[in-house]
Amino acid sequence: MMIYAYLKFPNLLLDAQGVSHHNECVAILHQCQIMQCSKHALAAGVIPGMTLSMALTLCPNLLTKEYLADEERRLLYRLALWAYQYSHQVAIWNKGLCIEVSKSKSLFGDLAELTQTLKNAAASQSFQIQLAFGYTPEMAALFIQEGLRPKEHAFQKTLRCISIDAVAIPREQIKRLKNMGFRTIGDYFSAPSRARRARIHQDTFLYFDAIAGRHQTPLSWFSPPPVFNQSIEFLRGLESVDMLKFPVNRLTQDASNWLRQRVSATSQLRWEITLENRDVHCLKVSLNHPANTAAAIADPSWLQLEKLRPTSPMTGIRLAIQQVHQASPKKRDLFVRTHDTDRSQLLDRLTARLGKERIKTPCRLQDPRPEYANRLDKNKNAYPLPNLPPRPLWLLDPPESLGSSPEKAGHMLLQGPERIESGWWDLEPACRRYWVCLFQHTRISWVYQDHYSKSWWLAGWFT
Repeated sequence: MMIYAYLKFPNLLLDAQGVSHHNECVAILHQCQIMQCSKHALAAGVIPGMTLSMALTLCPNLLTKEYLADEERRLLYRLALWAYQYSHQVAIWNKGLCIEVSKSKSLFGDLAELTQTLKNAAASQSFQIQLAFGYTPEMAALFIQEGLRPKEHAFQKTLRCISIDAVAIPREQIKRLKNMGFRTIGDYFSAPSRARRARIHQDTFLYFDAIAGRHQTPLSWFSPPPVFNQSIEFLRGLESVDMLKFPVNRLTQDASNWLRQRVSATSQLRWEITLENRDVHCLKVSLNHPANTAAAIADPSWLQLEKLRPTSPMTGIRLAIQQVHQASPKKRDLFVRTHDTDRSQLLDRLTARLGKERIKTPCRLQDPRPEYANRLDKNKNAYPLPNLPPRPLWLLDPPESLGSSPEKAGHMLLQGPERIESGWWDLEPACRRYWVCLFQHTRISWVYQDHYSKSWWLAGWFT
């Protein structure tokens, strides 16, 4: 039998704003009634279901925002993208998420471990969550309503003990069932099916069949969008750029989820900051290497965003992915330390901080002379010299004289010679024979003999 997880987000519209991070009393209104409220509003006595006038009496500084069904839908769509990593069957249902987990629960151990995984993941996104499992979405939703978390083997037994007053049907239908003598869901299922069907409304009959799994609830399964373009609108204008950290982290995490589900990476991002005066600041962020992790996207983005000097309060932020590349699984080196900073992320941070024109990399030139073979350049190495013998990491400038014999200076010849004869075109000709040597039985050196003077020189040290 299939198992469904039903995820309910009681403060969805507020959690999306990150108001829990601010010392403010905030509430969501619908038809002059409180739908959701922040913890500071709760502390002041405001509760869901309360009228606006009563709420303002208890909390005069209450900040309110009207409920928008489209906004709630967009948020659930974003959360479906987040939940897609736990199952390929995710649906937006009953103002929450329904996830089919019977095929994927083994990947997380059991339902208890999956519960903890989902709660931790939701908490990392700053979303409050209520969660329960059941054989049907209706069963799981009923368990959440009653505050029950039964184990899989106890689903049916727990369901039958629930009061008939708890079912999600019109009150007149509940009253009719109670007049028929039904006090629990178990009482209902104990009666003959034909007798029940003849005496109750068709929708009620189908609802109970859906709870029991006898009638399959039609679900529209979610699929990730073909492009990533998401935004967050603020409850009120933000005065400080530092206040963008929460929405930036939220959007980059969403972008990371989208990229990973497509087994892709990006190297080009576009940020848009909308101001109260209707100005829009656009920032393009280029990554040196395609990335798909939240940190790799967020760090260079934030280094660009923190340079903003908005002339008006900020009312919204948008992130769009402009370039998508196919990603391949990374192969980890056995000896790579996990605490080492990723090179590409470091380059992205430096580029964002200093500018692309100031980032240079060592590259090899088509000159056999070691002192002229390397330079710092903005471009990649276009002319590598193939099959070169080993080169030392540390070259001496100028080389150190060893006199007429390297042995007398403590250098024992190990490997060579490597003949380098070049430089005739720039009037600095070189004709040398290079050797790899062992210095005093402790270090590896690189020495050469000049063909013209017959003298020996220390050119550099190997690590």
